[in-house]
Amino acid sequence: METRKIISFGSSSYVVSVPKSWILQHKLKKGDTIQVENRKDELALYPGEVHRKDEPKRILIDVNGNDLELIKSKIISAYLNNYVIIDIKGAELPKNASVIKGIIRNLTGFEIIQQTETKITAKDLLNIREISLPTLVRRIDNIVRSMIMDSIDCLNTCHYESINDRDKDVNRLVFLARRVIHGIFEDPSLVRYFKMNLVELMFVRDIVIHLEKVGDKTKRIARSLKNAENLTKEEKEHFRTIYTDVYNSYLTVMKAYYKRTTALAFEVELDNKNRIKKCNDYVEEILKNDPVDTAQAMDNLRSMSVCIGMVAKSVLGIGEDTLKLE
Repeated sequence: METRKIISFGSSSYVVSVPKSWILQHKLKKGDTIQVENRKDELALYPGEVHRKDEPKRILIDVNGNDLELIKSKIISAYLNNYVIIDIKGAELPKNASVIKGIIRNLTGFEIIQQTETKITAKDLLNIREISLPTLVRRIDNIVRSMIMDSIDCLNTCHYESINDRDKDVNRLVFLARRVIHGIFEDPSLVRYFKMNLVELMFVRDIVIHLEKVGDKTKRIARSLKNAENLTKEEKEHFRTIYTDVYNSYLTVMKAYYKRTTALAFEVELDNKNRIKKCNDYVEEILKNDPVDTAQAMDNLRSMSVCIGMVAKSVLGIGEDTLKLE
């Protein structure tokens, strides 16, 4: 940290010198403008928009000798790490080109701008400043809610395929949210567009990650309940009661997030052990006679409750001092 003296300038202004290293880093020169933001306890300086035209982050992914899962992981990793251009090349590309193009199309904002026999180039066409993180969280939440409700109904009618499709939508939105947040951490000057401080962004990132996990658990429960018709009416009702209790805790923790109400978050966190105990007791009861994969489903429900508890911890981390989301 450097120290600068305040110099009086005329009768109504003061001047503080700017470190030369900062000027060089942002390619500024005499006569250029900077933006000044007056925050609660600090002043933030940003280069004028015209000077924020850095070379886009670019990465090359070689497909030769790599299986599809590794290639997919590398592409998603590049996306989450805010690369603007992704080049995928190699002599082995043709045999997997259609699958790789499908992976890219599932990354919100990315479009394939060039393709040859041995190379695919994809570029991010989204403007990060135009994305609303609260809207993204709300969309993820709405999809997860619908998944859970249909998953509970799988005790009567199988909705697995539909839930599985919606889980892919959740993953796509979560990837986008994580990409945006990562971009803000790389360039903190962007934070002013999102009306969140960096601490809040850190906890929002944790929330969307755990919402994705809740979606994953929901999908797996639905898959386990494909043969739920083999359960007795009493067994179904017992399972439904526990699942509904977990779902209600999910609704409560999301209300706590939107309203920034720590009391509700504490309520969810403190009751988490009780919900997990109900799941464990159920598994012990049906171990001797489990006509379907209810033990596995209940294990995923227990994990879902843990994830909901982690969302509660993140809401508590944000606290009540920030702007409430309507």
